[in-house]
Order: sequence, then C-alpha cells, then structure tokens
Amino acid sequence: MNIKNFLMIKLSKFSVDKKLDILIPLFLAILILVTRIPFMSKFLYEWDSVNYALGFNEYNITQEQPHSPGYIFYTALGKGVNYVFNDPNMTMICLAIFFTIFTTILIYFMVKELFGRKLSIVTGILFVFNPLIWFYGNIASIYIFEAFFSVLIAYTSYKFFKGDEKFLYISAIALGLAGGFRIDIVEFLIPLWIFCIWYKRPSYKKILTGLILFGSSLLLWIIPTAISAGGIEQYLTILKSTSEAASCTSLLFGATIKEQLLNSGACVMWLLLGLSIMGTLAVLSFLVYPRKELISKFIFYLKKPVTFFFLLWVGPALIFYLVIYVVKPGYILTCIPPIMIILAWIINRVANIINVEFPRISAKKALTLILTIYVLLNAIYFIYPFEINNGEIWETSLNDMSTSQKVMFGLDVGFIYNTAKINANDENTQLHVENILNISNYDPSSTIIVVRDITREDEGFNWRKAMYYLPSYDIYYLFDGENSENTKSVVSWHGKGQHFTKSEGDTLNITINDSTRRIVWIMSNETSFYQEVNAKFGVHTINLPNGLNIYYSDVGVQSNTTISDFTFKTG
Repeated sequence: MNIKNFLMIKLSKFSVDKKLDILIPLFLAILILVTRIPFMSKFLYEWDSVNYALGFNEYNITQEQPHSPGYIFYTALGKGVNYVFNDPNMTMICLAIFFTIFTTILIYFMVKELFGRKLSIVTGILFVFNPLIWFYGNIASIYIFEAFFSVLIAYTSYKFFKGDEKFLYISAIALGLAGGFRIDIVEFLIPLWIFCIWYKRPSYKKILTGLILFGSSLLLWIIPTAISAGGIEQYLTILKSTSEAASCTSLLFGATIKEQLLNSGACVMWLLLGLSIMGTLAVLSFLVYPRKELISKFIFYLKKPVTFFFLLWVGPALIFYLVIYVVKPGYILTCIPPIMIILAWIINRVANIINVEFPRISAKKALTLILTIYVLLNAIYFIYPFEINNGEIWETSLNDMSTSQKVMFGLDVGFIYNTAKINANDENTQLHVENILNISNYDPSSTIIVVRDITREDEGFNWRKAMYYLPSYDIYYLFDGENSENTKSVVSWHGKGQHFTKSEGDTLNITINDSTRRIVWIMSNETSFYQEVNAKFGVHTINLPNGLNIYYSDVGVQSNTTISDFTFKTG
C-alpha cells in the first residue's frame, strides 16, 4: 500500500468518525426529547419547586426564594430562561430536559475516550432510559444539574488525569462554579480533583494557579449569595440551620438507630431503582460468574488508577447519602452517571459471558438483547399508570399505619417514580386550587387557608404550593406538639403572595377578618386537631376522586375560638 492510499483510508476513517460523533449524540438528544416532552408535569411538583419559581421573580433566601444554600446560578439561569416562557414550571422542565441532553453528550464523549464508541453508545442509552433520570427530566426540579456537574467535573478532571494539563484549570473552574448550582457537588467531587492532581503531579506553579481559579470560582457565587442574605455571618447561620437536618437521619449527629436505618434503607432503595431490574441482574451475574474469580477480579481492577478515579467519583457522595443524609431520590443523580458507565462495562462483560456459555449467541446479539430488555422494562415502568399507594392512607400518619400499609407506603416511596406519580401530583394540585376557589367564590378576602401536614405532601397540597397558586389568600402553616417535635411552643407561618412571617409562642393568634366567612383546612382527619376543629367550628368535607379530602368550616360571626393553642381571633 502506497502512502497516498494509506492517507486516503485514514482520512476516510476520520471523516466517518466525525460524522458518527455528530449523528450519535444527535440521535440520543432526539431520543431524550421524544421520551420527555409527552410526560412533562403541568404544575410545580414539590415545595422546593415553588421556592425556585418565586426566586425567579425575587431572589431572597431569607424568604426561601429559593431555600438555603441559595442556588444563585441556577436561579439566575432560570430567571433568564423564564423571560422566554413566562412560566416557571415550564422553564425548569425545559432546563432539566436540555441539561439531560448536555449530560448525555458529555457521557458519550467521556466513555468513548475510556472504553471506545460501542460502550459510549451503550452508556448513553442506559442513561437516557434510567428511571431516575427520566423522572427528574419531567418535573420542575434542580436535580438533573447534579448529574450534569458530576459528569462535567469528572470528564475535565479525567482529561487532566490523562495528561492534558490545561484541563487542570478548566476542571478547577467547573468545580468552583458548580457550587452556585448545587453546593454538595463541590464537596463530593473535590477528592477526585485532588487525586488527579496528586496522580499527575504538575508543577507547584500550575497547582497554585488551579487553586486560585477554584477559589475565585467559589467566590463568584459565595459573595453575592452572602450579600443577599444580609452578610456572611447571617449566611453562615442559615447554612448551619440547614445542616441540622442530619440530626434526624444520622447516628453521627444524634439520630436514633431507627432513623439511621430509614435513611440508609432509602438510599439503598433509590440506588437499586437507579440500577433498575435489568441493571441489578447484570451486576449480580457479573459478580457471581465465575465465583472463584471474584477475588482475583477485584484485586486486578483495584490496581488500576482508573479504578480509583471511579471510586472517588462515586464514593464520597454514596457514603454521605448512606451514612449522613438523603431525603429524595434526586440526590442520587450525583452517582448515576458513573454507575451507568460501570454498568455499561459490566453489561458488555455479561454479553461476552453469554457468548462463551452459548456460542450460538454472539456477544453483539447478547448485548443488543440486554439493552432491549433494559429499555422495554424501564419504559413500561415509567409509562404504565401504576401506583402502589392508595387513597385510603393519604391522611394516615406513618405511626398509625398497619404493618402492611407501612410496607406498601415504603415500596411507593422507595421504588415508584413514574408518570403516574407526576400525574397524581398534577391532579391533586389542580383539584385543590379549583375547589378552594369555588369554596371562596373566588373572593380571597372571604376565606383563609390553614395547612397541616399530610403523609404524602409531595402529591398533596402543601403550604408553599398554596402560596404560589393562591397568592391573594392568607395562608397559615401551623405546628404544635401533634405534628412537630417542638412540643414546648406552637409555631405559625403566615404567607401571602411571595412573602411570609413566622411566629412562635405558648399560644398564637390567627386573625379572622370581618370579611372572613370560611376557613379551608388542609389536614388529616385522623388527628386530634381535626377533632377539635370539628367540635368547635364544624367541618364540611369535599371528597376528591383520588382519595384526598378538602375540609372547610363556615365561620360567620362568632367569638374567639382556641384550637390546640391557636386562637382564631375575630377582628
């Protein structure tokens, strides 16, 4: 072969590679759009979604717009995009969809460098149809950014890890800026970044430059966030109050063994959901076949530097979630990208095992079959209208549930995150808003709304949603010894429009204006609070078709009435 022919072949191959690197990511992007757009939620999904939506209009973390630690870059990005849509729910979902696309493209190119194009395609498909990635790509939520920055920081760190020193600076900037979206990403990924520096050992000058860029990137979001909070001291106080949540989930911070087990159990369930049934079976197959080689496999891979790279990518976050705190499956999205990369590698190995055991089935056919089953099972899981949690226990507290009800409730919270859950949330939000408007005859001055917790507030109608969708109404969120651990006093949050005030004391007054004729109660009918309301005000019940109820009382003109140390005071 002469040099000319050789160069022609090389150029032809290069051209094909370039085309594939455009067509495959484009195909994955289209696949994401097709599988997300039909299932987008119509209402803000949860409490935090409202916080972000309010933050788009007025950034104020002291008013939880949004909540601590501030998410200032996400809020600014959302505010900008919201000028296009003028709909915070649509804005956040579109951000989730497009950043799912960006994350998938990053994964494709990263895995291509790690293991080649075949596994990059496999990983892309696994990621697109991952149950948690799919779910959080259809609701107003920030958690897709967990996955995006996890991959962005890991990929730029990997490029430096492989010898391209300019990526030391790029990864430093990405790591610092990530905190303006999700501060936990910085904490979880900094060990990986430090490992890459230690492994490559660049000059002290380059390390110092990288640290300066990292610190400067941090300050870009810390300074404006602290200023908006009233100063660094006030901001640190807000952060401290946020971190106290771990006292209810981790033994290390004073939680009970039961609370620790609930936290760790939730983490395990959500990890299994992230793996999915087919992924879990593939991992088990890889681990047990052949069993005698398991230890040697472990030792062999442990010696590879890239193994430490992946351990440091997924390990810090996973340990934190297992031991300290995890409250939503969205948190797990930090770990999903590396897990999907590892799963793609394992599935490819399992396909080779199948080929060895059944020579008539090629490894390629086996891999295609596994991927097809993975996609079909996850599609059925996500699209089929299946809900475990039935309406009869919506208002039942966890302590009052029977053993079988607790099991079903646990399975629902642990494993059901699909389009049925999104639709249930939309339906409940719409039903509550419509019925409250009807009860009040569309007159906000005639009705106040009092919110107590129900077991499934994410699919019910919480205080924050009431503030957002009924901004002209006076809305109270009441805590006492029955629904809060704070048994020494009672607490009231009063919200109207975008702002709220908080009051605490031995007794509190809830003002009933002269024009007020009704009180709408969002509460459980299995509480003593409900019994008091029924005895002193009387309760009308509206049964919703999904198992929830809306309660209201006709107030009229009457003397002051005290319920659970809250005095509903006229005038």
